Amino acid sequence: MRKHILLPALTLSGGAAGFILRKWQLSSGFEADTGLALPHAPSALAVAGFSALLLLLLLFLSWREEQQLPWELAFSAGKEAPLAITALILAAMLLLAGAGAEIVTYVVNGAFFLEGETPFSRAASAALPPLRIALSIGALPCIFFWARALFRGDTRRENAAALEPCFLYCVWLISTYQLRAADPVVQDYLYEVLAIVASLLGLYFIAGHSFGNGKPRQTVFFCLAGAYFSLVTLADGHSLADAFRYLFAVLYLTVHAALILNHPPVGKAPAKAETEADENA
Repeated sequence: MRKHILLPALTLSGGAAGFILRKWQLSSGFEADTGLALPHAPSALAVAGFSALLLLLLLFLSWREEQQLPWELAFSAGKEAPLAITALILAAMLLLAGAGAEIVTYVVNGAFFLEGETPFSRAASAALPPLRIALSIGALPCIFFWARALFRGDTRRENAAALEPCFLYCVWLISTYQLRAADPVVQDYLYEVLAIVASLLGLYFIAGHSFGNGKPRQTVFFCLAGAYFSLVTLADGHSLADAFRYLFAVLYLTVHAALILNHPPVGKAPAKAETEADENA
């Protein structure tokens, strides 16, 4: 089996197993009365151990990729690949659906609840949800332009459209930190935070290729890690908006990892790039 199929398949199947193990932990790894995590609970050790083993395997397999790749090679497998591009557009629609779900919450509640002990934290609590909504809506055209560039094999540098999902996940990480910082039960939100952080790093390294800083090893690893942890944390019973964002990460990051893993051999530029080089000679 080719690596651009093997690694994503390993990640998705591992994510399904991690989802089941996390469900087991949620049902048996916490005290019924207090909600505190049971020390040395077999279910908690199983989730942590399985996640560590899978991440080590993904790290080993992804580190076999090139240390650097030029932009024209990194995502060249996306050129005239309608299945991959359709998947990216579908991922953008998931973010749009998440924004719709958050808007409904806003309308039903009249406003988002203000949380925090200081004026700054209450102001942040009021500002972050509308900002998440705006960035989720803005992701649709940005991902469309990014997907179109991949489909056309557009090798122009500094495609800022790839950065927009990074901004969304930065805001989401801040929102999650504000919500979870006072929670003493780390096992309650550990995989949620790991999912957002790994996905953010995957998005960051994806965008880096467009700015001449492409690192295939890190991109593949963090894309697959973000997809894995996003599947695991879906067991936690998130809001509909958050669930759509996790599903977005699974689809968007897995597609990009598969494209990089399917790049042509180094030294063999895509036909379009070779033609342009000949014309300019």
